[in-house]
Amino acid sequence: MADIQSVNTQLSSQSLYFAATQAASQQQAQQAKKAEKKEKSAFASAFEKRKAEANLVSEGLPPELAGMSEEEAIVFLKDAMDMAGDELKARQDLASMEKYRRKVSQFMKYVAKNNFEIISKKRFGRNRKGRPVDPYIQVQVIDQKLNQLASEMLILHGANLNLLAKVEEIQGLIIDLMAE
Repeated sequence: MADIQSVNTQLSSQSLYFAATQAASQQQAQQAKKAEKKEKSAFASAFEKRKAEANLVSEGLPPELAGMSEEEAIVFLKDAMDMAGDELKARQDLASMEKYRRKVSQFMKYVAKNNFEIISKKRFGRNRKGRPVDPYIQVQVIDQKLNQLASEMLILHGANLNLLAKVEEIQGLIIDLMAE
């Protein structure tokens, strides 16, 4: 009887050893998978960020907006526009004017891209000339606060925008004179 108990204790101690080694190897495998996932996710997130930056640049927006929330991006663009406007007020040269124009353009592009949704509804039938009837187009404002901010920014920067319009008008006149 003692022999059976000693065999049972030896078997149970061996099975505990094997169970422990198996659990340890499973835990190491799980940690290796997590580390591999982190490496993949770091590469994937960097790739996604570069892709988002490239999309923003192709749309005429600054690449710094990649990874920002909508509110952070609006604040960033608004601050950039304000700083360029202050620089234009301090130094009224061509470089500061061009910088201000670019910042206003970026702000307005972002607002138009993220705040308005265009819905086009097809209409059936023909007009008097026999051509298909133009579709109904509806513009929906997604965020009223953003729309209000954009209109306030245009009002606040009205003097600078008028200056830009006059400069562009003068440039157009100069081009017309040179063409003749």
